[in-house]
Amino acid sequence: MGGIMHRSISAFAVGLFFALAPAARTAAAQPTTSSDQPGGTIAFASLAPRDWDLHRYDGGEAPLTDHPALDYNAAFSPDGKSIAFVSQRDGNMELYVMGADGSGVRRLTDNFALDDHPAWSPDGTRIAFVSTREPAPAGRAWNAIYTMSADGSNVRRLSGPDAADYSPAWSPRGDLVAFASGSGRSGESGIYVMNPDGSGRRLVVENGGWPAFIDGGAAIAFHRPRENRWDVWRVDLDGSGLTRLAQNASMPRSTPDGRKLAVVLHKSPHKQIGIFDVESGSLSEVTSDAADHWNPTISPDGRTVVYHRRTPDKATPNVELWGAPPETRVNMLRLAGAFPAFSPDHKRLALTGAGFARIDVMNVDGSARRTIFKGSSRTLFSTTWSHEPEQIAFGYGVVFGQPGAGVNIMAASPDEGEAKPITSDAGNNGFPSFSPDGKQLVFRSGRDGDKNLYIMDRDGQNVRRLTEGKWTDTMCDWSPKGDWITFASNRDGEFDVWLIRPDGSGLRKLIGGGGRHNHPHFSPDAQWIVFTSQRAGYSAEEVSLPSQPQPYGDLFLVRVDGTGLTRLTHNGFEEGTPAWSPLTEITPSAEGDKGEGNY
Repeated sequence: MGGIMHRSISAFAVGLFFALAPAARTAAAQPTTSSDQPGGTIAFASLAPRDWDLHRYDGGEAPLTDHPALDYNAAFSPDGKSIAFVSQRDGNMELYVMGADGSGVRRLTDNFALDDHPAWSPDGTRIAFVSTREPAPAGRAWNAIYTMSADGSNVRRLSGPDAADYSPAWSPRGDLVAFASGSGRSGESGIYVMNPDGSGRRLVVENGGWPAFIDGGAAIAFHRPRENRWDVWRVDLDGSGLTRLAQNASMPRSTPDGRKLAVVLHKSPHKQIGIFDVESGSLSEVTSDAADHWNPTISPDGRTVVYHRRTPDKATPNVELWGAPPETRVNMLRLAGAFPAFSPDHKRLALTGAGFARIDVMNVDGSARRTIFKGSSRTLFSTTWSHEPEQIAFGYGVVFGQPGAGVNIMAASPDEGEAKPITSDAGNNGFPSFSPDGKQLVFRSGRDGDKNLYIMDRDGQNVRRLTEGKWTDTMCDWSPKGDWITFASNRDGEFDVWLIRPDGSGLRKLIGGGGRHNHPHFSPDAQWIVFTSQRAGYSAEEVSLPSQPQPYGDLFLVRVDGTGLTRLTHNGFEEGTPAWSPLTEITPSAEGDKGEGNY
C-alpha cells in the first residue's frame, strides 16, 4: 500500500494491545500456513470508507439502505421498479438488486472479485457490469466488462483479453454498450462503444470516462479532467460535435430517453448532486447538505435520484472480517487503524489511530481498545511486538523526511504505556522489526546518507549495517524462523520485494514488475509473504472514489520461492500494512469509534 503514509513509499503505523476479553473467540495460535495452502489471519489497513449508504431524493432525502457495510454505485432499472447496486455486506464487493423502495434485497453475483458499476439493458433483461474476476498481466487493471441476465445468470465477458475497461452504459435501443477504457487514472482513459456481444469495438473520443447516452442514443455524455477541474461533455457517436455541457461536474447518468442527466457537482466544500436538462441546458442542484454525495442514478421519469453518501453518526468497527480467496484458508481482518502488530500470544493487536497520531492496543476481536502513546498527526508508524519482556517498538517522527530527518524508534510496554527512545541520532530511523527471539531489531535508517537497513540490539546498542547503496531499502520484516529478512527496495528503479539473510548474504529479488510493491510481511510459518502492490492497477475510475494517495494498492501473497502469487483484495481503495497471525478464527466485537473512519 504505497500511499497510505507515503506517496513514494507508504507506511502505516501500528496500534496497541489489551488483555483478551472473555467474549473474544479465537482458536489456538498454531501454525496454519503451508507451502501448498496459506492460512491464519492477515490484519490490514484500508482507506475504504466505512459508512456509505444509498439515499434517494424526490423532493426530500430518505435512506434506502442502512447497513454497516458499504452500499454504493446504484442504477435504476428501465421501468424504475428496481435498483441494482454494489455492496460489501457479504465481505466482498458484489452486485445486488432491490426494489425502488429499498425492499427485497437479493444478491446477484458471487465471485471473489470486485463486481461494480451495474447498467441495465433498455428492456431490463440484462445487466452490464465491471468485474476483476479474471487476472491480467502485471501493471494492467483486471477490469473487464461483462453482461448477465437480470437474475445473475448467463454471465458473459465482453472485453477483449488486452484491455482494461470501466463504467459501461447501454444505448436506448440496446444495440451498443459505451464504456471507458484505459488505466482508470484521471485523464488516461477514452470513450469506446461496442456491440452487446463484444464485437465492433471502436474509439469515440480520447480523454473521457463514465459515459451515458443522450439525444436518443445519437450522442454520449461523459466526464473529463481539464484545466484542473472536471466537466461533463457531449460527443456524437462518430467523434464529432464535442461540446461542454456542464462545468465542475462529473459522473453523468442518464434517463433511458437521454433527456436528463444526474451528475455530481464539484462544489466546495462538499460534492453535491444536480440534474442537467439536455435540451434546455439548465442545471438544478438537488442536494446541499454538509456531506459528499457520489455517483447518482436517475429514475426513468427524471423525478428521483439515488446516490450514496456517508450516514452520520455511524461508528467505525475496530475490526471487520473481509473476504478472502477461496483457494486459501486465510482470514482477512480489516482494521480501523494501520501498521498492525500481533502480540506474541496472538491475543492482542497494536496499531496506529487518529491520523497516525497515537499508538493503540486492543484485543484481536476489536474490544478494549486503549491508547498507550500519543504523538501529533502523521508521526507514528511501523509497529512491531516482542516478547520476554513484551515490548512494542515503533517509528516516531516526520514520515516523509530526508535520510537525515529526526525520526527515531521508540519502545513502550504494552501494559504500562511508558515510551522510551531506542535510537537517538538523526537519520530517519523507522520500520523496526524484532528478531524471533526479541533480542535484535532490523530497521531502516538514513544515518549514513541513504535509507538502508541496519540491525541493532533491542536496547539500541551494537548497530551494524545490513545493506548499502544509493537507493532506499525500507519496510523490513524479520522471518519467524530468523533466517531471512524481507524488505521493499527501489534499487532496481521501482519498489520491489526483496530477501536477505541477517548476515547480509543471499540477497535476491522476490517479486516486482507492474508498479510498486511495498509492506512485505512473513506468514507465521515463514513460507509465504504478504505485500501490497500496484500490479493490478486501478480497479475503478479514480474520480469516482474519495481522494487517496495511491488508489491502486491491493494485497497479494507469494511463496518465498516466488511461486503461488495470489491476489487477496479487489477494490478501488488503497490497502496495506499487513500483519499475519496463525489465528484461524476471530469473532469481531461491535466496538468502534466514530472518529476512526479515516484514521
